[in-house]
Amino acid sequence: MKGELVSRKMGGWCWYGINTFRETDNVGKFMTFVQEDISNETQELILKAIKQGVTPLVKHTDPDMLAFNPFAKDGSLVIIWYSTDDEKALKGVAKFLVDNGLVPKTKAGKYYNISFKYDEQTRNGKYGDQFKPSISLKDLMDLNTGEFY
Repeated sequence: MKGELVSRKMGGWCWYGINTFRETDNVGKFMTFVQEDISNETQELILKAIKQGVTPLVKHTDPDMLAFNPFAKDGSLVIIWYSTDDEKALKGVAKFLVDNGLVPKTKAGKYYNISFKYDEQTRNGKYGDQFKPSISLKDLMDLNTGEFY
C-alpha cells in the first residue's frame, strides 16, 4: 500500500500532492519528525491533509535513502508540511498538526514551539544557530492550552 500513496521519489524525499506554489518569499513549512519509518497511518494523515486542502504538498525523508543521509544520525525521518504565511493557511496547517498529535508536548504538557521556516531561509542555508524564525507556533496558539488565537 505504501508505494501507491507516494506521488514521486526524488532527491532523498518522498513527495505527496502537487506543488502549486510559485517561488515566492512567503512559502515555507512546518517540520515534524517520526522514528524509523513512515507508517501507513502517517501516510493516510498526509493524504487527508492534502484532500482536505490543508496543504497541497507534503514531503518526507525517503526511508530507502536514510543510510546515505549524514544528518539522520538518530534514525528519525522529517515530514515537511508546506504552506504560505497567510494567517488562515498557517493556522490550518498548525491546527491539523496539533489535532492529529504531530506536535509533541514537553514533560510539563506544553506544546513545543515549532517554527515555520521559509523556503528562502532554506535556500540561503539558514540552519542551526543561524536560523531565527519569524513565525512560530506560539504566534498562532496558546502553547499551554492548545487554543488558537
